[in-house]
Amino acid sequence: MFEAILFDMDGVIADSEPLHIKAERAILAPFNLDIPDEAFHVYMGRTPRLLLEGFIADYNLPVSIDDLYPVHASNLLALYRNEVTAIPGALDCIAACKRAGFMLGLASSSDRSLIDTVIRKFELDSLFTAVTSGEEVAVPKPAPDIFLLEARKLGVDPAYCLVIEDSTNGIRAARAAGMSCIGFESPNSHNQDYSEADLVIDALSRLDMDTISALWQARSFTAR
Repeated sequence: MFEAILFDMDGVIADSEPLHIKAERAILAPFNLDIPDEAFHVYMGRTPRLLLEGFIADYNLPVSIDDLYPVHASNLLALYRNEVTAIPGALDCIAACKRAGFMLGLASSSDRSLIDTVIRKFELDSLFTAVTSGEEVAVPKPAPDIFLLEARKLGVDPAYCLVIEDSTNGIRAARAAGMSCIGFESPNSHNQDYSEADLVIDALSRLDMDTISALWQARSFTAR
Protein backbone atom coordinates (compact mmCIF):
# COMPACT_ATOMS: atom_id res chain seq x y z
CA MET A 1 0.00 0.00 0.00
CA PHE A 2 1.08 3.62 -0.36
CA GLU A 3 3.00 4.82 2.68
CA ALA A 4 2.87 8.57 2.08
CA ILE A 5 0.56 11.09 0.44
CA LEU A 6 2.17 14.30 -0.82
CA PHE A 7 -0.03 17.35 -1.22
CA ASP A 8 0.65 20.33 -3.42
CA MET A 9 -0.54 23.52 -1.72
CA ASP A 10 -1.79 26.16 -4.16
CA GLY A 11 -5.01 24.96 -5.73
CA VAL A 12 -5.08 21.78 -3.64
CA ILE A 13 -5.11 23.04 -0.04
CA ALA A 14 -5.26 26.82 -0.48
CA ASP A 15 -7.64 28.43 -2.96
CA SER A 16 -4.88 30.86 -3.80
CA GLU A 17 -4.81 31.12 -7.59
CA PRO A 18 -7.06 34.24 -7.54
CA LEU A 19 -4.62 35.81 -5.07
CA HIS A 20 -1.68 35.05 -7.35
CA ILE A 21 -3.43 36.68 -10.28
CA LYS A 22 -4.28 39.68 -8.10
CA ALA A 23 -0.63 40.03 -7.02
CA GLU A 24 0.63 39.53 -10.55
CA ARG A 25 -1.71 42.20 -11.91
CA ALA A 26 -0.46 44.59 -9.23
CA ILE A 27 3.19 43.99 -10.14
CA LEU A 28 2.46 44.47 -13.85
CA ALA A 29 0.21 47.53 -13.45
CA PRO A 30 3.03 50.10 -13.79
CA PHE A 31 3.78 48.70 -17.25
CA ASN A 32 0.22 49.33 -18.54
CA LEU A 33 -0.27 45.74 -19.68
CA ASP A 34 -3.80 44.49 -20.32
CA ILE A 35 -3.48 40.74 -19.76
CA PRO A 36 -6.51 38.40 -19.62
CA ASP A 37 -6.77 35.97 -16.71
CA GLU A 38 -6.19 33.04 -19.07
CA ALA A 39 -2.66 34.26 -19.80
CA PHE A 40 -1.70 33.88 -16.14
CA HIS A 41 -2.67 30.20 -16.10
CA VAL A 42 0.38 29.36 -18.25
CA TYR A 43 2.61 30.19 -15.29
CA MET A 44 0.91 27.86 -12.79
CA GLY A 45 3.25 25.58 -10.87
CA ARG A 46 6.30 27.82 -11.27
CA THR A 47 8.29 29.20 -8.37
CA PRO A 48 7.69 32.94 -7.78
CA ARG A 49 11.10 33.89 -9.19
CA LEU A 50 10.61 31.83 -12.34
CA LEU A 51 7.14 33.27 -12.77
CA LEU A 52 8.49 36.82 -12.68
CA GLU A 53 11.37 35.93 -14.95
CA GLY A 54 8.75 34.62 -17.37
CA PHE A 55 6.87 37.92 -17.25
CA ILE A 56 10.06 39.92 -17.83
CA ALA A 57 11.00 37.79 -20.86
CA ASP A 58 7.52 37.34 -22.35
CA TYR A 59 6.49 40.99 -22.07
CA ASN A 60 9.91 42.60 -22.50
CA LEU A 61 9.67 44.42 -19.19
CA PRO A 62 12.39 47.05 -18.61
CA VAL A 63 13.08 45.85 -15.08
CA SER A 64 15.21 43.23 -13.30
CA ILE A 65 14.05 40.26 -11.26
CA ASP A 66 15.76 41.78 -8.22
CA ASP A 67 13.52 44.84 -8.54
CA LEU A 68 10.27 42.90 -8.98
CA TYR A 69 10.68 39.97 -6.63
CA PRO A 70 10.73 41.71 -3.22
CA VAL A 71 7.65 43.79 -4.04
CA HIS A 72 5.75 40.80 -5.42
CA ALA A 73 6.70 38.60 -2.46
CA SER A 74 5.53 41.25 0.03
CA ASN A 75 2.23 41.82 -1.79
CA LEU A 76 1.51 38.11 -2.09
CA LEU A 77 2.30 37.39 1.56
CA ALA A 78 -0.13 40.13 2.65
CA LEU A 79 -2.85 38.65 0.45
CA TYR A 80 -2.30 35.18 1.91
CA ARG A 81 -2.45 36.47 5.46
CA ASN A 82 -5.65 38.43 4.88
CA GLU A 83 -7.60 36.64 2.19
CA VAL A 84 -6.59 33.03 1.56
CA THR A 85 -9.29 30.39 2.02
CA ALA A 86 -9.17 26.60 1.94
CA ILE A 87 -10.23 24.54 -1.07
CA PRO A 88 -13.60 22.91 -0.29
CA GLY A 89 -13.00 19.49 1.27
CA ALA A 90 -9.21 19.92 1.52
CA LEU A 91 -8.91 20.05 5.31
CA ASP A 92 -11.25 17.09 5.77
CA CYS A 93 -9.30 15.13 3.14
CA ILE A 94 -5.98 15.81 4.87
CA ALA A 95 -7.39 14.80 8.26
CA ALA A 96 -8.92 11.60 6.83
CA CYS A 97 -5.62 10.59 5.20
CA LYS A 98 -3.82 11.18 8.49
CA ARG A 99 -6.37 9.08 10.41
CA ALA A 100 -5.93 6.28 7.88
CA GLY A 101 -2.27 6.06 8.87
CA PHE A 102 -0.54 7.65 5.89
CA MET A 103 2.51 9.83 6.36
CA LEU A 104 1.69 13.26 4.94
CA GLY A 105 3.97 15.65 3.13
CA LEU A 106 3.49 19.08 1.61
CA ALA A 107 5.56 19.94 -1.48
CA SER A 108 4.88 23.36 -2.97
CA SER A 109 6.68 25.62 -5.45
CA SER A 110 5.69 28.58 -3.27
CA ASP A 111 8.10 30.38 -0.95
CA ARG A 112 8.32 29.01 2.58
CA SER A 113 6.75 32.18 4.03
CA LEU A 114 3.54 31.46 2.09
CA ILE A 115 3.56 27.79 3.07
CA ASP A 116 4.01 28.65 6.75
CA THR A 117 1.14 31.15 6.51
CA VAL A 118 -1.21 28.49 5.14
CA ILE A 119 -0.09 25.88 7.68
CA ARG A 120 -0.72 28.29 10.58
CA LYS A 121 -4.00 29.63 9.23
CA PHE A 122 -5.52 26.18 8.72
CA GLU A 123 -3.82 24.60 11.78
CA LEU A 124 -2.05 21.88 9.78
CA ASP A 125 1.28 21.79 11.59
CA SER A 126 0.57 18.53 13.44
CA LEU A 127 -0.65 16.75 10.30
CA PHE A 128 2.35 17.08 7.98
CA THR A 129 5.50 15.12 8.78
CA ALA A 130 7.60 17.01 6.22
CA VAL A 131 7.29 20.22 4.22
CA THR A 132 9.34 21.24 1.17
CA SER A 133 9.26 24.59 -0.64
CA GLY A 134 10.43 25.53 -4.10
CA GLU A 135 13.28 27.47 -2.51
CA GLU A 136 14.92 24.19 -1.45
CA VAL A 137 15.54 22.73 -4.91
CA ALA A 138 17.68 23.93 -7.80
CA VAL A 139 15.31 22.74 -10.53
CA PRO A 140 11.55 23.37 -10.16
CA LYS A 141 8.54 21.40 -11.35
CA PRO A 142 8.11 19.73 -13.85
CA ALA A 143 11.48 18.34 -12.73
CA PRO A 144 11.02 15.72 -9.99
CA ASP A 145 13.43 17.31 -7.51
CA ILE A 146 10.89 18.70 -5.04
CA PHE A 147 9.02 15.41 -4.71
CA LEU A 148 12.21 13.36 -4.45
CA LEU A 149 13.46 15.64 -1.68
CA GLU A 150 10.13 15.34 0.13
CA ALA A 151 10.29 11.55 -0.11
CA ARG A 152 13.80 11.59 1.39
CA LYS A 153 12.59 13.76 4.26
CA LEU A 154 9.79 11.29 4.94
CA GLY A 155 12.08 8.29 4.53
CA VAL A 156 9.73 6.73 1.97
CA ASP A 157 10.61 5.17 -1.39
CA PRO A 158 9.08 7.27 -4.21
CA ALA A 159 7.25 4.19 -5.49
CA TYR A 160 5.21 4.20 -2.27
CA CYS A 161 4.20 7.87 -2.57
CA LEU A 162 0.92 9.22 -3.93
CA VAL A 163 0.84 12.88 -5.05
CA ILE A 164 -2.20 15.15 -5.28
CA GLU A 165 -1.61 17.92 -7.82
CA ASP A 166 -3.69 20.46 -9.72
CA SER A 167 -1.18 21.66 -12.33
CA THR A 168 0.37 20.19 -15.46
CA ASN A 169 3.87 20.88 -14.15
CA GLY A 170 3.11 19.24 -10.83
CA ILE A 171 1.67 16.11 -12.40
CA ARG A 172 4.67 15.76 -14.68
CA ALA A 173 7.02 16.25 -11.72
CA ALA A 174 5.26 13.51 -9.77
CA ARG A 175 5.46 11.06 -12.65
CA ALA A 176 9.12 11.93 -13.28
CA ALA A 177 9.76 11.12 -9.61
CA GLY A 178 8.27 7.64 -10.10
CA MET A 179 5.23 8.42 -7.97
CA SER A 180 1.54 7.84 -8.56
CA CYS A 181 -0.48 10.99 -9.03
CA ILE A 182 -4.06 12.16 -8.69
CA GLY A 183 -4.92 15.15 -10.84
CA PHE A 184 -7.29 17.50 -9.04
CA GLU A 185 -9.41 19.78 -11.21
CA SER A 186 -9.34 22.62 -8.72
CA PRO A 187 -12.00 25.35 -8.96
CA ASN A 188 -9.50 28.00 -10.10
CA SER A 189 -6.86 25.86 -11.83
CA HIS A 190 -7.84 26.35 -15.45
CA ASN A 191 -6.51 24.93 -18.72
CA GLN A 192 -4.28 22.29 -17.15
CA ASP A 193 -3.35 18.97 -18.76
CA TYR A 194 -4.30 16.01 -16.54
CA SER A 195 -3.57 13.30 -19.11
CA GLU A 196 -0.53 11.94 -17.24
CA ALA A 197 -2.38 11.54 -13.93
CA ASP A 198 -3.40 8.07 -12.75
CA LEU A 199 -6.80 9.43 -11.76
CA VAL A 200 -8.57 12.76 -12.17
CA ILE A 201 -11.08 14.07 -9.62
CA ASP A 202 -13.03 17.31 -9.45
CA ALA A 203 -13.73 17.25 -5.70
CA LEU A 204 -11.48 16.21 -2.84
CA SER A 205 -14.49 14.63 -1.14
CA ARG A 206 -14.23 11.93 -3.84
CA LEU A 207 -10.84 10.84 -2.51
CA ASP A 208 -11.65 8.03 -0.09
CA MET A 209 -9.62 5.06 1.13
CA ASP A 210 -11.23 2.68 -1.39
CA THR A 211 -10.07 4.95 -4.22
CA ILE A 212 -6.53 5.10 -2.84
CA SER A 213 -6.47 1.31 -2.41
CA ALA A 214 -7.68 0.79 -5.98
CA LEU A 215 -4.92 3.07 -7.28
CA TRP A 216 -2.31 1.04 -5.41
CA GLN A 217 -3.68 -2.25 -6.73
CA ALA A 218 -3.67 -0.90 -10.29
CA ARG A 219 -0.07 0.25 -9.88
CA SER A 220 1.02 -3.07 -8.40
CA PHE A 221 -0.65 -5.01 -11.21
CA THR A 222 0.99 -2.81 -13.85
CA ALA A 223 4.39 -3.25 -12.21
CA ARG A 224 4.09 -7.04 -12.49
